[in-house]
Amino acid sequence: MPDWSYQTMFRPLLFLMPPERARSITLKSIGTLAKIPGGSYIIEWMGHMEPPSQLSKTIGPVTFPTPVGLGAGLDTECIAIQALSKFGFGFLELGPVSKEPIDSDGTVQRDIAAMNIHYSSPLENNGIYTLERRLEGASGIQIPIGVRLACRPEASLRDATEELQELIARLERFCSFFTIDTRANMGQPEWSHTAWKEHFSCLRNKTDMPLLLAIPPSLAEAEALPILTSAKEAGLNGFVVAGGTIQDNSVYITGRSSHEQAVKFVSWAREQWSDALIIGSGGILEPQNALTLLAAGANFVQLHSGLVYSGPGLPKRINEAILQTQPDTDAPQEKRPAFLFPSWIWGLLLGVGMIIGGALAWLVAATTVVLPYDERFLGMSADQLALLNAQILSFMSHDRISLAGTMISIGILYSQLAYHGLRKDIHWTRTILLVSGAVGFSSFFLFIGYGYFDYLHAILALVLFPMFLLALRAPAKVHLTRLPPQLHNDQDWRMALWGQLLFVIIGFGLTGAGIIISIIGVTGVFIPSDLVFLCVSADTLQSYNERLIPVIAHDRAGFGGALVSNGLAVLLISLWGIRRGEAWIWWTLFLAGIPGFISGIGIHFTVGYVDFIHLLPAYVAVILFFVALVLLKPYLCRT
Repeated sequence: MPDWSYQTMFRPLLFLMPPERARSITLKSIGTLAKIPGGSYIIEWMGHMEPPSQLSKTIGPVTFPTPVGLGAGLDTECIAIQALSKFGFGFLELGPVSKEPIDSDGTVQRDIAAMNIHYSSPLENNGIYTLERRLEGASGIQIPIGVRLACRPEASLRDATEELQELIARLERFCSFFTIDTRANMGQPEWSHTAWKEHFSCLRNKTDMPLLLAIPPSLAEAEALPILTSAKEAGLNGFVVAGGTIQDNSVYITGRSSHEQAVKFVSWAREQWSDALIIGSGGILEPQNALTLLAAGANFVQLHSGLVYSGPGLPKRINEAILQTQPDTDAPQEKRPAFLFPSWIWGLLLGVGMIIGGALAWLVAATTVVLPYDERFLGMSADQLALLNAQILSFMSHDRISLAGTMISIGILYSQLAYHGLRKDIHWTRTILLVSGAVGFSSFFLFIGYGYFDYLHAILALVLFPMFLLALRAPAKVHLTRLPPQLHNDQDWRMALWGQLLFVIIGFGLTGAGIIISIIGVTGVFIPSDLVFLCVSADTLQSYNERLIPVIAHDRAGFGGALVSNGLAVLLISLWGIRRGEAWIWWTLFLAGIPGFISGIGIHFTVGYVDFIHLLPAYVAVILFFVALVLLKPYLCRT
């Protein structure tokens, strides 16, 4: 559920449900997706959320891909941890977990206006047995996992220590670090400074893994200082600011209202414990909130309410904001030996070649329609075809001009990806070129299904294919270009999510339409409205000339293959390329869409093939296209 689907469709629906039910549906859905074969790749493919390598941090024996993690309490049953590990996080903190289950005596509440979440029982969990079983069944998680350890609120000092020691012993094989939840025991007379130190020392002696203290930011400095001092003296590595406040000694509130308090606590605690590892949380609803906590002294940040209110794309946006605000320390790219030209030049030539090829195909389709080798294959001239059926040449022209417009559209996309992406070694632009081009060139072999070998098509493919390979010969490792970071969930961003959603729909629509047209081209060739326009049956056409249908089929299948290639490029650009200030993305989508829609719709009116149902998908697509451009323009083009 990337932000373009979560904010526009899923969040409004989920927020109509009780919070527990909405959480259960969401986690079970993404958890199930991650467990099916290829599901994890679908999640990564849809969001492209893998953190930039420059954000990696190593603390002792543990390497974190990014300083942004997921806090405890969202997936207490661990039913979606494989999926959540693909959301761009650098670590997952699971739990809280206790030896025996702790039941809730109330419900979870959303305060949407304040963007808060209220927990009546913040330590609610199903116990160690459930967590162990889920972790044993989890696979494919490649980021560090931590567990927040808790004990029963009524537990004595001795019992609490023994329970947490047992939890550490049972979970150590799954984890990279532990956090100790102190909220249940704060304020109890038995837990003095000496008691806290003894408690922490016993736990410290139980494991060599990083051990952190979880402490709420609402705790008064006079109460927090003895606990932090005890943790420091006992050898703990640092602490997690469990970003929420406690109201009326029962309701635990996390969200926007806790952010300012969390920032102040982190700043104060950093002064008290200068070398502590600090994980800050509390009201991180947009990238600026995370940057503020990092600036206050936190080494890491973790999300909770932000994933609910802002969406699953928030970790990626924070990662990019951190990267954009860091000094540019990227090592210069190694000089690679070029075969005559750098890779991006070959990509640009590939795009220009597609544009020229499309323009020539358009010229032929608008004039003679058929080429000499078409006539030789058929054993008939264009005039003889027209005598057989007055609509045949118009019908063939409509297919061939649609193909020509699609080729020009693809050429524009490839040229832009090469100039703005490959030239700067942007890795996702190379992936788009690879996926789209591989499908496009492979579609040439659809001729096997219809039996007509197009020599001009083959020559064009032979000329362009080496350019395609040369454009991809060098890896691209740059995550993104340097632009002012997207820090706030502002109006431009919210509008852009709708525009992105519409372009994703267009990309899927073009890809699906291309697949259907390709299948029709190598099987039935015609749809009913085609035969109505031709005023003839397929059998009658076959009786005219047994080679006529293979020629028409080759046009259809070729157009379908090109449309799939075009649709994939539009889809992946829409999924991965929408970032504030990337004006070239807007111009790429705009310029590529014009020849495609002009050819696809205009030729139907030119030849008189104006069946409304046949053209309805194109009408819908062009409306979505212009609405999406309007919604995206402020976000992409305003710096």
